[in-house]
Amino acid sequence: MGTDGTSSTRQTRKRSARPAPPQALRRRGRVLAGVAAAVAAGVTGAALPASADGGDDPGRTFLATSLNGADEVPVPGGPAVGDRDGSALEFVKVEGDRVSVAVRWRGTGAPTMLHLHEGAKGTNGGVRIDFGPLLAKARHHRVTGTVTVGDSALLGRLTSDPGGFYADLHTAAFPGGAVRGRLHRVTTPFDIRHALDGFQASVVRGQQIYACRKDPATGVSAFAQRDVRAVLGHDIAHSFVAPNSGVPQWVAPDGSAVTGTVLGKTPNGEHNIAELDLKATSSGKHHGLLARTAEILRLNTVGGVAPAGSCAEGAIVGVPYRADYVFVQR
Repeated sequence: MGTDGTSSTRQTRKRSARPAPPQALRRRGRVLAGVAAAVAAGVTGAALPASADGGDDPGRTFLATSLNGADEVPVPGGPAVGDRDGSALEFVKVEGDRVSVAVRWRGTGAPTMLHLHEGAKGTNGGVRIDFGPLLAKARHHRVTGTVTVGDSALLGRLTSDPGGFYADLHTAAFPGGAVRGRLHRVTTPFDIRHALDGFQASVVRGQQIYACRKDPATGVSAFAQRDVRAVLGHDIAHSFVAPNSGVPQWVAPDGSAVTGTVLGKTPNGEHNIAELDLKATSSGKHHGLLARTAEILRLNTVGGVAPAGSCAEGAIVGVPYRADYVFVQR
C-alpha cells in the first residue's frame, strides 16, 4: 500500500511506432487497439514504439520486481490491503526522462491503480510515478507502456537506489494496495515490449540444506550450506550441481537448464535468507522453458536460515524456505 495522491509524473503521447516485424503483428495489433481506447478516453500515457530495445547503453536502467500481498503495509483504519491470492511480475526500464513498464498479474482483480512509490521495505511512501492511465489499454491480465517523468532528481534516486522504491498494484477489493514489491536492478538489458517473456516461479516446496563443519582455525563447528532442494512452479527442480559445490542449478521438465553465479545479495531480515541476483548460464537443451534465461532473481524470501549455535560435526539439516524466482530472458 502507499499514499495515493498527485503523481509527480508528466505524461505525453509518444511518437508513432515504426513498422513491426511480421512475427510481432499480433502483439502490435493488441497494443494499437489499446492505444485507440486510451486516446478516446483522453489518456496521455504513451504506447511503446516497435523500435529495438536493450543494449549496454549506460543511460538505461533495467529493473524488475515480484509483487505479492504479504508485502503490503496496512494503515490502522485505512483501506483494505494485501490480496493473499494475488501476485504480479513487473519490469521497468528508465531511459532519459522516459519510464517504461510491463506488468502481468494473476489471482487478483483488475488493477484500478498502478504506481511506483518511494519508501523502504515495511513502510509506506508517496506515489512518485503513476502508470494508472496506461491501464486503459490492459489486455489479458497485462499492460505495457511508457510515461514521461520531468523530475530528474527523482529519476536519479530511482536509478541509483531502486531498492528505495516499490511497485504497488491496487484493485477495487484492495484500494490500499493488493500486491506490492521492492524494485531490483537487473544487468540483462531487455526489450520492454517482450519483457514479459520472462516469468516467475515460486517455491512449491523447498529446503536449504546445511551440514555441520568444523573450522580448522578455531575448532568450532557450525552449519554451512551444503545444497538446496526445491520444486518450483512449472515443475522446475532446483538444487546444487553437486553437494558442497556452491553452484545452483535449475532444471525444467523439458530438459532445458541453467546454472547460476551470484552477482549480488540483498539482506531480507535476520530470519530470512538473502535475496539474490544471479547470472544464468545454459547447461541443458538449447530449446525450452529455461533456454533463453540470462539472469535469475531470488526474491521475497521467507525462512531458510542456517541453525545457529554449536552442532555435531557431520550433521545435516534441511530448513524450509519460500521464495519467488524471476527468470529474465535474453
